[in-house]
Amino acid sequence: MRVTGTSEMSEQSIVGLNGLAHGALGRSSRAGRWSLRPGTRWELALASIMVATAVIAVWITLRADFLAYPGWLAVQKADFILGPIGVGLYWQHRRPGNRLGVLLILLGLLGIVYVGSSIRASLPFGIGVYVEIPIVLLTEAAILAFPSGRLGPVERWILAFWALTFFAGRTAVWLTSPHSAPWFSISRCRSVCPANAGAIWSPPTWAPQLVSGVRVAVIIGALATVGLVVWRFATGTPPRRRALAIGAPIALLYLLLQVTYQALQLFTTANASAAAQPIKGVIDWAFAGARSAVWYGFLFALIAAELFAGRVLRDVVRRSLGRPSLRELEAMLREPLGDPGLRLGFWRASTCDWVGHDGAVLEPPGPGQELTEVERDGSPAAAIVHDAQLSEDPELLQAAGAAVLLAQENADLDAAWKESLRELAESRARLASASERERRKLERDLHDGAQQRLVAAAINLTLADEADDDRELHDRIADSRMEIEQAMTALREIAHGIYPTALARSGLSRAFEWLAARSQGKVMVTAAAVGRFSPEIELAVYYCGLEAVQNASKHAGPHARVWIRLYVQADQLHLEVRDNGRGFDVARARDGVGLENMRDRLGAVGGRIEVTSQPGEGTRVIASTPVRTPPNDPTRRTESDTPASSPRGS
Repeated sequence: MRVTGTSEMSEQSIVGLNGLAHGALGRSSRAGRWSLRPGTRWELALASIMVATAVIAVWITLRADFLAYPGWLAVQKADFILGPIGVGLYWQHRRPGNRLGVLLILLGLLGIVYVGSSIRASLPFGIGVYVEIPIVLLTEAAILAFPSGRLGPVERWILAFWALTFFAGRTAVWLTSPHSAPWFSISRCRSVCPANAGAIWSPPTWAPQLVSGVRVAVIIGALATVGLVVWRFATGTPPRRRALAIGAPIALLYLLLQVTYQALQLFTTANASAAAQPIKGVIDWAFAGARSAVWYGFLFALIAAELFAGRVLRDVVRRSLGRPSLRELEAMLREPLGDPGLRLGFWRASTCDWVGHDGAVLEPPGPGQELTEVERDGSPAAAIVHDAQLSEDPELLQAAGAAVLLAQENADLDAAWKESLRELAESRARLASASERERRKLERDLHDGAQQRLVAAAINLTLADEADDDRELHDRIADSRMEIEQAMTALREIAHGIYPTALARSGLSRAFEWLAARSQGKVMVTAAAVGRFSPEIELAVYYCGLEAVQNASKHAGPHARVWIRLYVQADQLHLEVRDNGRGFDVARARDGVGLENMRDRLGAVGGRIEVTSQPGEGTRVIASTPVRTPPNDPTRRTESDTPASSPRGS
């Protein structure tokens, strides 16, 4: 199954549902440039690099005796690599069109460079300290982009503010600090940090004011982000609130601790009171832990979304066992998806448009809505008009798409089952009626033909028994013999109508040759070298051919000729009856009793029939039925083995 979503503002695809329950979010047209295509090779390569560099980070940091907390920093720097890359790979695997996975992977790659701040040499140390700047910016970008992976206008303005103040200010500080100390809360040196190889200017006199200004900008940017996240949650629809429920609180904790940490750094001095130092220490360590918790909050949010979607799918499938109507299914999906305006549409191939459960054309999505298409076997099947914010929780859309497809398939199967029952009932009624007609015809033939002759023969024998004259006795016996012979001929004719003698003795090939021999040159057999089959198959195919020949003799015209072709191909017995008569328009013609009988006979043995005709071009009837002949049957021949020359028959 393929699910593709479209809207007036963007286009989004949800691809694949493993067993109608799991899938991955495909690329949107705008996000496709950012996303990495899921692939085992690059994922394994990146995971290997992640583990190897994390081990190296621990080894290097534990040996960095100039750091104040080498043990804790070893854990933190390993986590800066393992956490973002691992969570990013999972996001990329589950939602490959979501930019958040790419942002987290980039954040983890920067964590590899950040290991340089554990090296005493000035160049790697200076680069490692500088990498703190893009790490903070990417963390902020990930929070702003969660959970959709997109940045709206407000998010872009906030991120631009961070770039113009924090990035520019911190870069200026780094370029003018001979000994640039790390900014992260527990990344401090025991005494003097190694020299900064990136310092190209002497510190200006206003350097302390610049540092303070950067801290103020960080506080403003963090508070703006806090306000935006809270506003999203307060004004969002239930789908958005559900998507923000786990990741957003952890991000808010990190942002508020960031504000507190920067405020303490801004307003406290090295000679702060002894009472303030424990509080400052707690904030330092809490801030360090909250920074690492951000990407794990994203991970737990995705896992929770998948679990919730699985629970919704199970509930919907359970409730679908009651075979709800399409209208009831629509109402049933609104509650778990939290979208009272949700509507379902179904593809109408005849007019190439979507229709609702009532058969009316589905109205296009309104403001704040999107339309997600559900495909089955590469063709449109259903559509879901839903709240645009449900795109932030695509697992629910996958579950809804699976439920819609399941309900539609159940409806199709139910309709097909009812249609099959109706056709079976009609077929049985026609067979019963045909059997009754044949029984009455047989009764009339026996009564009017063979029975009368046998009665006459019995009377002659009675009279012969009463006759005194030998000559009269001889005549009576002769007349009785003639009557009996004629009765036997009539009985053979009747028996031939029930099961042809040639068919019973020699099979289909001889039966059709015998049929052609009685046609006075109007019927020819062009190919009929086939073996023997079960009696029911031979009888069904023979009577289909007989009906087709009789129809041609009635409707094709007085000068029409008929050709019969019989062959076996790919375990299918094929019969083709073709004439060069008047022909007719198949699309306008209605099936007659003869064609219904043919369909019923072949259907009883698992076969089918096809009639093609055009006015002035004759008619072709092709019947086929599955057969199983022994592999060593010398009489079995395929179409390629059958000679096409010298037609048999006269």
